Amino acid sequence: MRLRQRLGVEWLAVALLASCMVVALGYWDSLSRFDNLVYDQLSGLDRPAPSPDIMIVEIDEDSLAAFGKWPWPRQRHAELFEQLAVGKPKAIGFDILFSEPGESEGDEALAQAMAGLTNLFLPLHFVFPGSNGAAYDVRQPIVPFTDAAAGLGHVNLVFDSDGVVRRANLCFGDKPSGTDWPHLMEKIYEAVEVGSSPAYDRLDNCDQKLLMPFAERGAYKSISFAALANGQVPAAFVQDKIILIGATANGMGDQYPVPLGDGGTLAGVEIMANLYGAIVRDDFILPISFALQLALSLLPVWILLLGFWRWRPRTTIIVSFALILTILLTSALLMQFALWFAPGTALLGVLIVYPVWGWRRLQATSDFMDSELKHFGRSSVDIPIMRTELGPVDIITGQAEQLTHAISHVRDLRRFISDALRNLPDPMFITDLRGKVTFVNRLAQAGMADGAQDLALDDMLDRFVSADDLQEVKDYLDQKSRPTKQDYVEFTSSDGQIFAMRRAPVASDEGLLRGYIHYLADITEVANAAQQREEVLQLLSHDMRTPQAAILALLDGRESDETNSRIEGHARRTLALADNFVGLALIESSEFSGEDILLAELVEEANDSLWPLGHARSIRCEVDDQSDGAFVHVEPSSLYRSFVNLIDNAIKYSPDGGIVTIKIRVTELDGEPFVSVAIADQGEGISEAILGQLFERFASDDRLANSSIKGAGLGLNFVAKVIARHGGHVRGENRRDGGACFTVLLPLAPDLEDQAF
Repeated sequence: MRLRQRLGVEWLAVALLASCMVVALGYWDSLSRFDNLVYDQLSGLDRPAPSPDIMIVEIDEDSLAAFGKWPWPRQRHAELFEQLAVGKPKAIGFDILFSEPGESEGDEALAQAMAGLTNLFLPLHFVFPGSNGAAYDVRQPIVPFTDAAAGLGHVNLVFDSDGVVRRANLCFGDKPSGTDWPHLMEKIYEAVEVGSSPAYDRLDNCDQKLLMPFAERGAYKSISFAALANGQVPAAFVQDKIILIGATANGMGDQYPVPLGDGGTLAGVEIMANLYGAIVRDDFILPISFALQLALSLLPVWILLLGFWRWRPRTTIIVSFALILTILLTSALLMQFALWFAPGTALLGVLIVYPVWGWRRLQATSDFMDSELKHFGRSSVDIPIMRTELGPVDIITGQAEQLTHAISHVRDLRRFISDALRNLPDPMFITDLRGKVTFVNRLAQAGMADGAQDLALDDMLDRFVSADDLQEVKDYLDQKSRPTKQDYVEFTSSDGQIFAMRRAPVASDEGLLRGYIHYLADITEVANAAQQREEVLQLLSHDMRTPQAAILALLDGRESDETNSRIEGHARRTLALADNFVGLALIESSEFSGEDILLAELVEEANDSLWPLGHARSIRCEVDDQSDGAFVHVEPSSLYRSFVNLIDNAIKYSPDGGIVTIKIRVTELDGEPFVSVAIADQGEGISEAILGQLFERFASDDRLANSSIKGAGLGLNFVAKVIARHGGHVRGENRRDGGACFTVLLPLAPDLEDQAF
């Protein structure tokens, strides 16, 4: 009980520690870097296709080479806008900040070019902290540009703790009050689609950050700023496109890390293109609520905690790995539903709770066993064998409780085994790996004046086994020999006794082979009885059958009269008796050796063999086969004889001119497929006196037989044993409309069951 209480306290402590750890890690988002890494890998499995309506105008290295170093005179941008006005795109997003005035002529020219575009959207940005104690300041483009633009939107990027851009704010400010600034891409969407996006409408406030899927690097169509500004691009190329203008050259400082899995950066304008694509597809990934995140993180931890009381350590480690895989699969599956479950906290909980609990449980168990063993060492009183069961506990606790009682039985058990082996009713001895006899019981060393202890195995066999069987025994004991069908060897001893030797390995507690135990069973009486049985079978199968066959041969061709018929009947009865008796003996003494056959053919063959017997009395045997070619795994010879016996009985007990029906069907018994053979006659049925002992030896009622050949009562007993040997069933019963019916059920051949159904 002290151990149970200790483990209960330890378990509660581990459960509380693990739960608090999971809650704390989830609250402070301590594993965000790991979660981001998992997200990056999962998001790369199914990247979205780029929107075909978006075209990026790149301020790239070619443009810098053509127009000089940055910043350019604002007339350059005016030239670009004039070219875009000819192409008539759907909307233009200009990802360049113009919050400071330039040369008056350049500003005037650029403002005039902007005014020629009705769908131009310019960016604004926020400065943190703001002036005069404000949280931030809004920096808009200069007034001429603001007046010329169709709208303004913020372009602030959201960086995760690892500096990677994965999320976006679709607005900035106070959305419920209507004083927020939508993102530049949201403004373009509203202009193109004439309404706000579904993702924007679902936002409760502007603090919600949405995970945006990224297309492959370079997936969006792009053209050079210089090529477009110089008129090298046809106007139709930008018609009805959404044009995003921004810097992509490496030296312009507008490159940011993104979760593309290659460790590279992406230009800000390409990030805007991906954001607009996500707005159009409405496939932002929304992190699940903190409550749901916490529940999913605690669930696998508590599954392990509860399983610690019932599972074995091997099962626990398997379940732990399964939970880790389940957590990752859950995260991947939720991503398909646009939800993000950060798996880091749940994974760490599973990885920590198992070793911590294992450490505390082992420590508690070790302390308990140490205390109990010390107490046992000081005690001089034997511990009683009987003990009180304390109820179900976990495996380790149960083993620790049993250890206290096991120690008290070691000496008694050792003495008991020694006495039991020495006084076994048959000889036995034990050898080590070198073939030296290390233990021998009383009967094994009988007749050896100097004893068998410490003898070499070959020396002991030379003294004990007859010379004729010595080599066979040594072959059996050879460690290199392969196992045979039987795991023993029979031999004759030096004094004429017959033994069956069986050898088994002796292993240590660690499973290491230490030697062999050899057990010798005295089968002298059994062997003599088997020899006598063989002689009887030889008498029946040869000495009794030969005279009867000779009688039948002499009668063949002679004129049939009553005397000859009686002689022939008795001769056939004697042959049937010998066949059944020999068949029973073979069944009891031989192993099953079957083959797959078509049952209907075997039944028809048995029926055809009895046609002369039925024809002599005008009895017709009708076979109704609806088994659909069912196969069975049988011994054809004995099964053929069984059906001959059953059909012969049906003919024998049928009236002259009667009909014997044989129906073959496929059926089921307890859900297993069987083939059914029902043999019915039109006789007077089975006598109630023998109905209960129908398949016992010598059970026969020939008073109702309509044949001169009487039975000896072995035929049905033979049938019952054969059918049982095949794993089948046989029953006999009286039919309601008269006559008897015998039904045989045999299982279908295992590898052909599917073909039969």
